[in-house]
Amino acid sequence: MTKTKKILSAISICAAALALGACASQKARYVDSAGTETIVSLNKVDIQDFRAATNALVADMLQWDAFAGAKKPVVALSRVVNDTSANFDTALLTNQVQEAILKSRKATISMSMSADRNDDVVRQDVAALGGTKTVVPDLTLIGKISEVATNAGGVKQVTYVFQMRLVEAASGNVVWMNSKEITKQGEKNAVGW
Repeated sequence: MTKTKKILSAISICAAALALGACASQKARYVDSAGTETIVSLNKVDIQDFRAATNALVADMLQWDAFAGAKKPVVALSRVVNDTSANFDTALLTNQVQEAILKSRKATISMSMSADRNDDVVRQDVAALGGTKTVVPDLTLIGKISEVATNAGGVKQVTYVFQMRLVEAASGNVVWMNSKEITKQGEKNAVGW
């Protein structure tokens, strides 16, 4: 074996060992879904995006006067409109919003007038409870997720805008609204956020 062949053989063995080592480190593992090791996708909303938007928007909303009194308002959640190019279950967001509101102990969530339930189910529930009338929520929370994407050279940037409005049922007036922007930038999906 010539010296050149020995060097090429040694390089090939080293390259194969490195490739095998890299493959071995790519095994599936658990990561903290609130941590910095989660995958950041440029082309869709990730679980950490839902969490960041929910935490910011609900914290701001709960500072509103209606949540400061002794009487807890009854809140109904409307469906969240997904106005992005990605297809995902918006119930992930509404469930996190419901959970955050309930954990605050500043409001009650009503499913009787929720967009997730149809009128027949509500009537059946009310009849089963011996009632003739459903409780009308004091407030309705409405949401929408929009997307603005752009690129320059090989870098892509996507901003997801999470918008929420709180509407007073009696008057139809918007009594609170806010938005949270989540911007991602890169050439491809990555780990960390």
